[in-house]
Amino acid sequence: MGNVRNPILFYGAIAFTIVALLLCIYNLIPNIYHVTVPDYAEPTKVHEKYVAIFGGLTALGIIGVLFTRPKSGTK
Repeated sequence: MGNVRNPILFYGAIAFTIVALLLCIYNLIPNIYHVTVPDYAEPTKVHEKYVAIFGGLTALGIIGVLFTRPKSGTK
């Protein structure tokens, strides 16, 4: 039982990575309203801080996918 990895964690890590990547790309697009930005900031500009945050979360998600990857059935 110790060598079995949970596939739910694997698929959850994939979903997390995809969402973080989409939010990273979303904040890179100028001249659209960014709902993830507070009201005091200009909501239609590119926000490098949020791009860096979501890019970092994407990198962590990729690492999580690699560590939770189910083992292959072949030996």
